[in-house]
Amino acid sequence: MAVSKGLALVYGAKGTIKLYTVNDVGALVALTTGTITTIESYDVTHEADVEQIKNSSGEVVAQVSANERVSLNVTFIPSADTFANAKIAASLPKVNGYAEIASSDGPSAGTGITVGGVSLDGTYVYSGGGSVKFTSSGKAMVTVTVTKYPSLAGNAAVFTL
Repeated sequence: MAVSKGLALVYGAKGTIKLYTVNDVGALVALTTGTITTIESYDVTHEADVEQIKNSSGEVVAQVSANERVSLNVTFIPSADTFANAKIAASLPKVNGYAEIASSDGPSAGTGITVGGVSLDGTYVYSGGGSVKFTSSGKAMVTVTVTKYPSLAGNAAVFTL
């Protein structure tokens, strides 16, 4: 456990991740057996589509925003209670699967980090773009890029059109 003397610091990438994928009939099912606690890093970005409205002098007189979202790159070591389950954890979900992040704020629930007023914990939609890195001399690393839309729950129904 890390201890800080002097200033209080936000230290480390705490939390768990659980991945869900879409099965052959379009239902969301857990990809991992249990949660993964070996998170190496988070990279969080807060975005929205923004349009600036200008008057005839070219001055901005209004700003309109829509489609607010939090994008999250999570890198973790695939791990589980057995080697077979750890290999499953080295998989990536199908597009429109999702990731569930929990306990990212430390031991006290409700006192955690927010990005743009949105809690880092919660469900995120997976739109592809993940990667799995294997090496001959070390641990495997999985990176998933997921997005949270405050107006859309990550575990919303998925439909095959």
